[in-house]
Amino acid sequence: MQIGDLVTWKSDVLNDKVPLEYGVIIGIFRSSKRNNRCVWVKFGNGQHAHRDRTLCSIDHLVLVEDIKQKRT
Repeated sequence: MQIGDLVTWKSDVLNDKVPLEYGVIIGIFRSSKRNNRCVWVKFGNGQHAHRDRTLCSIDHLVLVEDIKQKRT
């Protein structure tokens, strides 16, 4: 995952009953303890859209282009 990638939550992909919450990676969280396992995301819709940025674990996110490849 790199800055500028379009992402969504893995849990939303697994649960078809909730709408997908899309966001763009705007930065990488730098910490010596986490080895860059977190990123800053700006969401465009959903419950996190009102925030300027949201700190997210990379393990909880999936690239949107990966979802489209699996569904087609």
